[in-house]
Amino acid sequence: MSSPKFERPPEVPPEITFISLPKAMAQFHHLPLHVPVWLHRQEEMEKKGYDFNEGALVMEELLEAAPGVPGAYLYQLFVKKWPRLREVAPYFESGRVAEAIPKLVEVLDIDPECPLASFQLGYCFRATGEMEKSESFYKKALRMAPDAGWIYSNLARTYLAQGDKSGAAQAFWKALELLPGDSFVLEQLIGLGELFVIPAPGKKGKASAAFVKRADYEKKMGEAVEKETHPGTLAQFGWRLLKDRLTDLACRCFEKARGLQPGLSETLLGLGTAHLEAGRVREAERFLLEYLDENPDSATAHLNLFKAYLASGEMDLAWDEIQTAVRLEPGRLEALKQLYYLFLQTDRKPEGMEWMDRLALEHPSNASPLLVKAWALTEEGQWPEARQALEEALRRAPHDEEILLFLTSELGKRGQREELIRLLQGESAPLPLSLTINLALAYSQTGRMREGRKVLRDFLERPGLGPLDQERAKAILKEFEKDS
Repeated sequence: MSSPKFERPPEVPPEITFISLPKAMAQFHHLPLHVPVWLHRQEEMEKKGYDFNEGALVMEELLEAAPGVPGAYLYQLFVKKWPRLREVAPYFESGRVAEAIPKLVEVLDIDPECPLASFQLGYCFRATGEMEKSESFYKKALRMAPDAGWIYSNLARTYLAQGDKSGAAQAFWKALELLPGDSFVLEQLIGLGELFVIPAPGKKGKASAAFVKRADYEKKMGEAVEKETHPGTLAQFGWRLLKDRLTDLACRCFEKARGLQPGLSETLLGLGTAHLEAGRVREAERFLLEYLDENPDSATAHLNLFKAYLASGEMDLAWDEIQTAVRLEPGRLEALKQLYYLFLQTDRKPEGMEWMDRLALEHPSNASPLLVKAWALTEEGQWPEARQALEEALRRAPHDEEILLFLTSELGKRGQREELIRLLQGESAPLPLSLTINLALAYSQTGRMREGRKVLRDFLERPGLGPLDQERAKAILKEFEKDS
């Protein structure tokens, strides 16, 4: 944060100087590029970043001594609105997002051109399910702060919540342009099938991540499919391509395997799944039914057939298939989620909860119904009841990553960070990345930055660490080290 040449007005008190903000940060807070700091704090803030809480106090003193200083109007707005923005933070920390909305509207009454307030309103409305308002406020924030890449990444999350994957991809690409190497944005583009990770040689023999665009990756995999002649290997390729969301190439792969070995029934399941992912529900239904003729106890095929019937609006058939899938694999989390949300969409929530309770009772070693129940209760704001369900789920499935991730995330949202730390400290090492991040964040939020950094460094020292996990952990550690 080095300061370009800036002509210091003579009326500025000698204990105050100026540093420059990055353009995106200045836009986001609706401030000039140059902001005042105490002279004795200049070097520290240039190194670590601007302290806006302290900055508001410096601006206030500066305005008293030099009311006509360049940028005074924006400083005045900031001094007025900043205390109200600080009042909003506890609402976010405690999960009371809806209560933050009127407070943020008050900020916009003070400064209608405040991108930060508009950005936070975009988040609030996404959290409350008002997606059009969320999109509108993010776009308003971008109009005022077009260089703030994190606004694009959050707009993309709203598009994802709306089911608009194309819009999300465009917004994430713009975010990546403004935030090169951002681990969250890279992960989202990977999840959307826009980027692919290929391991590349790194320092000291450790793998690093090479990111390849979709078109290049698809071309490479297409060449591999054309060369391969073994049916089993082609089937494996097909499932990998499905995982990578290259559905049309996966279809070609399964078709080729089927042509080479017509009796390989796995290709029928692969074709049904690939056509389903591509939105071709009739073709999916045909292949899945043919597969089920040979494999009637396949929960995966029944679950995919449920999705096909649901997409085509054949609700009675969809009900039959999802219940069959759950009966065959009562511990399959995806199937239980689908069953519960189907009850929810048809205004039969109590029945959905009864199903989860009954399954939990009938299968006393099965944690999945309790996890679904906890999600449902949390969405309804019934945290004590959800917490009880999670604790029982954890008793049934100790050390389960998904249960621990949900529980620790909720504890973090509610400010119960010491409890979060105790819970994860009690887990046997090594923790997966998701839980490592939650533990490191909890340490940092309780002022124990050194312990947080150690957790991340220890994670990075693990042998055989995947390139994507390595890149994400490095990015988070870098942020931690900025605050040291």
